[in-house]
Amino acid sequence: MSQSEILEHSGNWVEYKRLVLAELERANSNIVHLQEEVNLCRVEIGMLKVKSGFWGAVGGMVPAAIAIIFMLLK
Repeated sequence: MSQSEILEHSGNWVEYKRLVLAELERANSNIVHLQEEVNLCRVEIGMLKVKSGFWGAVGGMVPAAIAIIFMLLK
């Protein structure tokens, strides 16, 4: 390989290396964004679990309270 061929190929490698590094950085930023979205979804799911537990408990207490009232009235 001549000196000019080596310089020509190394120039292509430098451009290719920049492209690869740019794509890796883009992929990394996409992964970071997805991790933030997943964490937000986890928080929202946790809040929904608390709310559903609360309303489930309230829903369970209503029939129990009605049954207790009927028992006390008899």
